[in-house]
Amino acid sequence: MVKTKFEETHISQALIGPRYTYKIKKPVKFNFVDYSTLAKRKHFCLEEVRLNRRYSPSMYLGVVRLNNGEYAVKMKTLPAEKRLDKLLTKNQVTPQMIKRLAQVVWHFHRKAKAIKGKFGSAKLLRGVFYGNFQTTSKFVGKVISRRLDQQIQAYLLHFLDLHPDWFAQRIRAGKIRDLHGDLHSENIFYHKKPYIFDCIEFNSDFRYIDCAAEISFLIMDLECRGKNKLADLFLETYLKTSCDQDCRKLLNFYKCHYAYIRGSVLCLAGDFKLAAQHFKLAGQYIKTKPYLLAVGGIIGTGKSTLAKGLAEKWGAIWLRSDEIRKKLAGKLNPANTPHPRRNRPGFKQGIYSPGFTQKTYRAMLAAAEKFLRNGENVVLDASFSKRVFRKNLLRLVRRVKANFKFLETVASSKTILRRLKKRKKDISDAGPWLLNQFKQNYEPPTEMPVIKIVTARKKAAHA
Repeated sequence: MVKTKFEETHISQALIGPRYTYKIKKPVKFNFVDYSTLAKRKHFCLEEVRLNRRYSPSMYLGVVRLNNGEYAVKMKTLPAEKRLDKLLTKNQVTPQMIKRLAQVVWHFHRKAKAIKGKFGSAKLLRGVFYGNFQTTSKFVGKVISRRLDQQIQAYLLHFLDLHPDWFAQRIRAGKIRDLHGDLHSENIFYHKKPYIFDCIEFNSDFRYIDCAAEISFLIMDLECRGKNKLADLFLETYLKTSCDQDCRKLLNFYKCHYAYIRGSVLCLAGDFKLAAQHFKLAGQYIKTKPYLLAVGGIIGTGKSTLAKGLAEKWGAIWLRSDEIRKKLAGKLNPANTPHPRRNRPGFKQGIYSPGFTQKTYRAMLAAAEKFLRNGENVVLDASFSKRVFRKNLLRLVRRVKANFKFLETVASSKTILRRLKKRKKDISDAGPWLLNQFKQNYEPPTEMPVIKIVTARKKAAHA
């Protein structure tokens, strides 16, 4: 005789039979969920069925009323041993399964309803964070140290302060959608194909999220289980399918966020050992050694094209000396576009004088240090034509202990002249009339390892 199994979380109970599972909501009320009345429990049972049928329609059969008067979600029972977390523990998850899962997740994201307004904004996320902090506060000093809790809070809030425009841009791009909100391996079955279940129905703040946030949750879960290669494969497959490279710059932030949330939820469920593991992982995400790439070289060799591409690929901050110079000189319009040129700038004159150039590099390196200390990767885009600028750059690298590479772009004089002559609306004022003087005054980088990048070909290559 097959016995009915019983499972319980901090907000629900599940009776798991051989054919059907009945999920009952507890009469609880937290700052993020309210199941305190029968009417509310019925409402959220109906919502759970409606929302989860988007993923696995054959699994969710409806809402029934039990003999004790409570409402329950009726589900088809799938083999317990096919739950993804259990498969991961037994090393039974193949790369092909992860690829299929990533494609299924993207297919759902593509069809999910786009959400406009406040959702996904830095302001709303700050409110969500404060709720999380409050939930975790009773466990500070017991499951998570006060110092680590403060470090995680500071990182998350500072990130929001630094990048409100990033979150606004994601909203404009339609990346905030009505998603799952709790996508980790315990909420996925893999029985011939992926079955995603148990999405968040009780709080739209947790479900109306960025697609980047959703995949970050599952990637974090895989990393917490020591499955880093599978996590990398999931991300690689999702990005290849979705073409959403822009989400890279938010992944570490969201992974830290969800590791912290998962720790809080596990505390409420009484699993303090696993909660501590997640809090520790959240701390590791904020202590990841940042990467600093400096792209230098003679004017017209393709520095900005390379730097911009690298920043987009790796989700890094792109700091361009031309833009910083114009900002310092008040020569940018509100949209960060340069004012129309009136005269050809002379070599080492005006805003290109040695003094103003030094001011530009100081501002650029100061901005880089601010981002690096917050754990952000940075790509610097400047000629670094003088040894003194590179020495200051190396001092910055030592201060912040960043991973560092210096790339020098090179191209033939013919290619450089062709590019400089084509420049019209570029933010850089450098034209062909400056090339000879620039070359004569250029001090090649010999005081550190340099990777030379030939940009004359269709695809940049190592020299």
